[in-house]
Amino acid sequence: MSPLINELRTLPRAFWILVGATFVNRFGLFVWPFLTLYITRSGHSASEASWAVAGYSAGSFCAAFIGGWLADRLGRNITLALSAFGGAICMMALSQAHDWRWLSVIAMVTGLMSEAGSPASSALVQDLVPPSQRVMGYAVLRFSINLGWSFGSAVAGWLAESSFFGLFVVDAVTSVVFGFIAWRYLPRGERTAAQMTGWSVAWQSIRHNRPFLILAVTCVFMSWVFRQTSSTFPLHFEHSGLPSHWTGTVLALNGVMICLMEVPLASKTRAWPVRMMLSLGYLLMGVSYLLLMGRPGLPMFFAMMVVFTVGEMFAFSRQQAYAASMAPDDMRGRYSGFLSLCWGLGGIVSAVGALHLFDASPDMVWMITVLLGVAAAVMILKK
Repeated sequence: MSPLINELRTLPRAFWILVGATFVNRFGLFVWPFLTLYITRSGHSASEASWAVAGYSAGSFCAAFIGGWLADRLGRNITLALSAFGGAICMMALSQAHDWRWLSVIAMVTGLMSEAGSPASSALVQDLVPPSQRVMGYAVLRFSINLGWSFGSAVAGWLAESSFFGLFVVDAVTSVVFGFIAWRYLPRGERTAAQMTGWSVAWQSIRHNRPFLILAVTCVFMSWVFRQTSSTFPLHFEHSGLPSHWTGTVLALNGVMICLMEVPLASKTRAWPVRMMLSLGYLLMGVSYLLLMGRPGLPMFFAMMVVFTVGEMFAFSRQQAYAASMAPDDMRGRYSGFLSLCWGLGGIVSAVGALHLFDASPDMVWMITVLLGVAAAVMILKK
């Protein structure tokens, strides 16, 4: 039996339940990649659509505070379940909104509910998986996320051509399934005493943790870089005159590559310097957008996604493991929540800035994205 299989067999049962439930939830993540297309096809401009995307990101920003606190105070499974059930309700409400103003408001509440579970999921991996296996653990969880994403994006791309409402229904149903599994079958994980669960206590720890603060800033930058794949990227694809179903196929390539390559890659490179790999990953993700300059054809979209995905595989499982190594045991939820907050902040700036700028100059969006990726790569190498 190979060392990789042996290592996977040692991961705990509760972790595998989380992996399976996450696959179901991510398979049904139908709406987010096509939200800008849904809004623009309803007769709104990209600038108006940006407010809905920004609303979702603003909700995610607030969810970092709430979700991090709930994960440490109530437990991981309860937080995940409440987030999933609330997200399902909001998703159906979103499907009934048509004016961009209402879409923006409901998208903000949807982001708040749906993303409140992210700190709990990350903290639960830290609870269940020993430090020596966390890179592998996060790689396996990302395998599940991206396996669901690859199948879901391809199916959603075809469904979007005939029924946007169907996207909302499938998204909501899979959220309910995930919430039920989390409530019944996942552990509460580490819980913190009530007097130690406040954000003021966590901030006293975070503000003296310089490496963690540097990582947090790079997360703001990389959130802009990553968010383009679900906002300006689909719009640029459509403006290039390519069919919608190819959008889903190119996005699915990201998930397929991660499913086939990331776990073996994590096993082979686990001993490599963490910050060096993070830097290389950030650099590749950023410079991949150079391939979108001008009016690219379908091969360039595929090439961009290949380079982007290689960088993502180098960076993202290590990013989570690196952050976990710096989090005190009784603050895992809030430390994870703080990074989610940074991702939400980057998402808000990206949604408003990038989509407004896209109307005027797509190439300017790609150049800013490249510069942010390079800046994050340089910063993470500093101690």
